[in-house]
Amino acid sequence: MKIDNDLFRLEHIQECIGKILELVAILHTYENFEQRWIERDAMIRNFEIIGEATHHISEELKTKYPNVAWFEIKGMRNFIAHEYFGLQLDSIWETAINDIPILQEQIKKIITNY
Repeated sequence: MKIDNDLFRLEHIQECIGKILELVAILHTYENFEQRWIERDAMIRNFEIIGEATHHISEELKTKYPNVAWFEIKGMRNFIAHEYFGLQLDSIWETAINDIPILQEQIKKIITNY
């Protein structure tokens, strides 16, 4: 049985989004995010996975859904992976609070329409 790569990656992204939102609910505030390294590292790791999964999604699907910030998502992953000590934690937190819920809805719609 052949696995559909795009659907597989989208489901992976959806899972990581759920984990990030769960961590936001646990942490409640930026101050907690900044201080609690285990949860912070877990959240950052899930951002990396989302970016890596995005990298492997077909150009055809990305073109079909141009409203998703595919390029920016991959860019964030690259920044996290290669500039780890230069990370701005407030940017990570703000992305989790403001952008991840939007991405969650976008990915949910794509999977539903798949």
